[in-house]
Amino acid sequence: MHTIALAAAALAGALLLPLIASATPPSGAAAPDFALKDLTGRNQRLSEFRGEVVVLAFWASWCGQCRGALQSVGEAVAAADGSPVALGVSLDRDASRAASVAAALGLRFSSMLDDQQTVGRLYDVQHLPLILLIDREGVVRGSWEREAVPHDALVRHIMELQH
Repeated sequence: MHTIALAAAALAGALLLPLIASATPPSGAAAPDFALKDLTGRNQRLSEFRGEVVVLAFWASWCGQCRGALQSVGEAVAAADGSPVALGVSLDRDASRAASVAAALGLRFSSMLDDQQTVGRLYDVQHLPLILLIDREGVVRGSWEREAVPHDALVRHIMELQH
């Protein structure tokens, strides 16, 4: 009976492993690298920012809560000493619509277009906005979804990672 229970547990673990492996990177896990074109057509790669604190914001033009989250990210990055990097990843399929929203919000950070949603799948984005805080070694140190990160909390987390 003990052998059957062990076999069942091993099988359950093997079946769940792909689900666990594809989940949004948890705190302490490496942020998967990716490359996308930004809204100006320039190639950007996450690993190019290794050595810097990065705030990665997944958003879409049709997501009302994303607007406040993007503004909060921009304000927090501007307020934090040490110049952390903010990067947006728009899940829009239409570059002009994403660029229009970014301009209307006055975003001062680069947003990349994930029109095929490959990075969205890589990060298993289930809810927008999704904000990830990534340390200088490329490790996820915080994540927030469905709402804007409180400005003070994000600034505090950024400052902790910069020192």
